[in-house]
Amino acid sequence: MEKKVNQSTNYKIAMTGVFGALSVVLSVTPLGYIQIPFISITVMHIPAILAAITAGLIPGMCVGLIFGITSLLRTVIAGGGANPFFLNPMVSVVPRILFPAAAWLVYNLLGRFSRFPSGLRGAFAAATGTLFNTLLVMGAIYIFYGKTLVEGMAQTFEKFGFHFSITGLKGYLAVIAVMEMTNGLWEILGAVIITVAVLGAMHASSKARSRLSQIESDDYDDIDEEHNETESDSEN
Repeated sequence: MEKKVNQSTNYKIAMTGVFGALSVVLSVTPLGYIQIPFISITVMHIPAILAAITAGLIPGMCVGLIFGITSLLRTVIAGGGANPFFLNPMVSVVPRILFPAAAWLVYNLLGRFSRFPSGLRGAFAAATGTLFNTLLVMGAIYIFYGKTLVEGMAQTFEKFGFHFSITGLKGYLAVIAVMEMTNGLWEILGAVIITVAVLGAMHASSKARSRLSQIESDDYDDIDEEHNETESDSEN
């Protein structure tokens, strides 16, 4: 029993290290933040989702913390740049610690139903985690900088001939709607595809290791039988 617990702990530590390192690599390369005309798509949240799904809630939140810290550091190094909101740790760090919990919860809840294979559970978990990342981050921005954010949106829409003035819950929902119609949907799609692909690869690798272990076990059994037969012949 103690050996199993140790193996489980070691596995969680290893997966946290792997996905945490991946998060750091993504943050310091163009791979983490993909820039295409008019929108910026991030895949930085995906390692935290994968850690939550494959290793558990705490590893997922730890990788989310790494994501948040790297996001804050990028903004500090850039001197605020295009995202001055992320200089506030309540925007750049705290939501990133919390959103993996949504992916972990959905994945484990769906695991109670045998009809949901691992890949499908992963797809729903990735979509939910990505959505909650957006909801929490934009919620934090709206709480601390709502007036500035809505005014900026209004000015942008006015350039295209649209005029509006919204506050409160309607303002927050408007911000979320704009985010989802631009980069949000693409981030969800990317997270689903990558998560399902990684889970599939991990499942295939696990099956291959199981088969190899079985083959090695059978070989050892054959050797033991031959050894026992040899000893029996010698005694006779």
